[in-house]
Amino acid sequence: MLNLLTRRLSNREKALLLLLAVLLVIGVYVLAVHYPVTDRLRQAEYDAAEVEDEIVVAQARQTVYNGMKAELEEIFAMPPEDVTVLPSYDNIENLVFVFNDIFADTDPSLSFSPVQAQGNVAVRPVQFSFTAADYVHARRVLAALTGTGYRCLLDGLTFAPAGGDLENGTLRVSGNITFYELMDDAPAA
Repeated sequence: MLNLLTRRLSNREKALLLLLAVLLVIGVYVLAVHYPVTDRLRQAEYDAAEVEDEIVVAQARQTVYNGMKAELEEIFAMPPEDVTVLPSYDNIENLVFVFNDIFADTDPSLSFSPVQAQGNVAVRPVQFSFTAADYVHARRVLAALTGTGYRCLLDGLTFAPAGGDLENGTLRVSGNITFYELMDDAPAA
């Protein structure tokens, strides 16, 4: 056995050992360097994409925040009589009281539709019609109707002359106005 360790290697054996050593070095390089580096690069690319996604989300949030901030600044810059509020549900008594003042001399017809819940906001649609002495009077009534201080949306507005034209003479005005109310823990109506 000692003879086996001390004998001279042939050129073929030396070439095979050299090839084995080269393959061993390549294998160690691939396992110890190449795979870990490519895994880290892949992970870095994934992390970079994740950070870019977070940046896009943060920019979107910043845009929404800036819009809300600008809207709040606009609201705070408004005169107090132009600021509207979202009253608590059920605000019907206050609305009827306000409507009595607004429509006092107009022969009104009011129709309250059922309240609908949209999340935590109650939507109260009201169909109205009234007779106004002239266009200026009709505009005054509509301005008072939308200027109640309560959050509302006026739509479906029509003007019909009772005689004559829109600028002169009696007008029949009709439309829809939707009032919004905040539902805390009130049951949906």
